[in-house]
Amino acid sequence: MALANTPVVRKPLLPIDPRTKFFLLFFVGFFTFVFPPWYMEVSVMAGLALLLSLNRQAKTALTMFLVFCVMLAADLYLTPFVSGVIRNVYFTVVRLVRMLLPLAMVGLLLVRTITVTEFIAAFRKMRLPDGFIIPFSVMFRFIPTIHEEWASIRSAMKFRGIGISARNVLTKPMMTLEYTLVPLLMSTATIATELAAASLARGLDSGGKRTCIVEVRFRLQDYLVILLCVFTLVWWRAGAA
Repeated sequence: MALANTPVVRKPLLPIDPRTKFFLLFFVGFFTFVFPPWYMEVSVMAGLALLLSLNRQAKTALTMFLVFCVMLAADLYLTPFVSGVIRNVYFTVVRLVRMLLPLAMVGLLLVRTITVTEFIAAFRKMRLPDGFIIPFSVMFRFIPTIHEEWASIRSAMKFRGIGISARNVLTKPMMTLEYTLVPLLMSTATIATELAAASLARGLDSGGKRTCIVEVRFRLQDYLVILLCVFTLVWWRAGAA
């Protein structure tokens, strides 16, 4: 079934507990929208880039960190020279998108470095009910599966000469919509059903005590990451006072 096609996650150089990664998600979500100073933004982004690199996502981490640095430099040095309507568009690109980059990095850390098995084991360690674990485990596997399906649809459309590009969207909008979006929606319904069936076939709703071959526990690096997050919040609070 579809759930069995879980992508292989390479062993990280510095393993981090899934619960620590979820803690990072909440921390970054809060920290991003309190509008911290630019040097604290750089510190958080550098830390996230390091974590991604240690989880064998160095290329993605470097790319996103460089994009962040370019946007930050544009915000600091070019904003005073922009005015009028262009200023609103410029502000949206260089500041709002920059605010979302840390959340995107944590999202990639969750999706690309946690298997469904680790996800379920971590949530069971947190004593969460099955009614919460099962839907989220299906959703957690649903995102990369849809990404794979989208890549397959794009490849199939290229053979028909209907590549997904700005030119085709403008010149052949209805054809592009029909041959890409409709198959994707149909596949989405099928995949959701298969994932739910696969989860039930694995006995996730049995209610009994489950064992897991994946060891989920806090290590020294997990405590260090949490302490650094707390220190960053204290640092921000002291600067805002």
